[in-house]
Amino acid sequence: MVLVSGWSDNGWLSGGHAVRMAMEIGMHKAWPDLLKRMKINKSVTTAKERQLVISARTWFCLYLFEHQMSYGTGRPAILKDDESIWQCRLLLQHPLAIEDDMRLVSTVELMAIRERVNNNLAPTFDHPVDEHTFNVLREADMEFRNWYNTWDQAFSQKYEDAAFYRQSLQIQHLHAELYHNATALRGIDSPEDMQKMPQAQRDLAIRSIQLCRQILDITVNSPAYREGMKYAVHYTHATATFSASFLLRLSRLFPDQCDIQDIRTLVERLAALLSEVPGQRYALTLQLMLKRFKKRKAGSVSRSPKVAREPHRQLGYPDVQSGNPQHQSHQPISPTYDTPYSAHPPEALPHNAHPGASHQQFPQYQPNADHIWRGFEQTSNEQLPVWLSDQTLGGASFSQNGIDAFLLPTDYLPPATQIW
Repeated sequence: MVLVSGWSDNGWLSGGHAVRMAMEIGMHKAWPDLLKRMKINKSVTTAKERQLVISARTWFCLYLFEHQMSYGTGRPAILKDDESIWQCRLLLQHPLAIEDDMRLVSTVELMAIRERVNNNLAPTFDHPVDEHTFNVLREADMEFRNWYNTWDQAFSQKYEDAAFYRQSLQIQHLHAELYHNATALRGIDSPEDMQKMPQAQRDLAIRSIQLCRQILDITVNSPAYREGMKYAVHYTHATATFSASFLLRLSRLFPDQCDIQDIRTLVERLAALLSEVPGQRYALTLQLMLKRFKKRKAGSVSRSPKVAREPHRQLGYPDVQSGNPQHQSHQPISPTYDTPYSAHPPEALPHNAHPGASHQQFPQYQPNADHIWRGFEQTSNEQLPVWLSDQTLGGASFSQNGIDAFLLPTDYLPPATQIW
């Protein structure tokens, strides 16, 4: 369940199931028990001790994934910063610790910091940004910097070639700061809003441009990090996409603070990278944002906001069993355009096929940015969805849906294979 949760587009349900399974067998008690044994010098390498270490390590993974999914979806995390993870770095002193434990516990510590920051900011989400918000973010910035400096030194001392680990730490630090800064930029949806910003909020916006730029620079230019993207959990792909999307939006509001051509090139390179890894949804999101970006730059005229958009069509695969193209299932493929093939009548089927052939014998539907874009090409700015519009920094949608607010909805993708 942990693997399904981390390496799938929607790991919320499988991740929640994994948490419940872990609680059922008492994994949340493993680290407190192990820590007590370590403090009284009872650390041994017996089978029971080994099981405690494995259970503690698994629980740390669950805490980490749970909070990643929370930020990804905007839903509240079930697991909390409590004794089940407190002092987790002491795991590194156990005789059964492994090399990857350093990366695990460092990330758990960062997520615990982020949980505290989010808890302090959450009560303000329904109110205008005020000095309390800025104070929380200033304190968070100090905590993030201390976390990064501590672990950067640790990885540098442990590994002779620590490039990937150090860059991963840096991106985690930058993204944590960016995500929470973004919550304080809600309500900034136009140049007019920008003119009314208090100086502290303007400083956050300019700082966020720098953060996004650094994240993209490492992601697309570091050979070690690019290679690591092939094996990364989906949350890593989602955070990179969020950073690029947010940068495009900020560049529209603060063109004097940006090199527009450089930003466009970075985002194009990230989209290309994501198209090479299991990140189709994320690549399509950026490809569509770039089309929007180019259209705005070209000064194209949008349709009047008073003209209603055509309703999305719910399309499905043809009913191959009957061989009748008029009989279609109700399973949606894309809300904006037709399927790239149609069912053949029985007489038109290849000689080695028959009307009862399975769906697998037909070409797999592949979403295409050009086709999706056609459904929005003449849409006015006011009617564009948040994930495509460069006229908003997320607004209420960001606090409600997290990073998902900036991603292409899964309705535009073929139905995912269910493996559980």
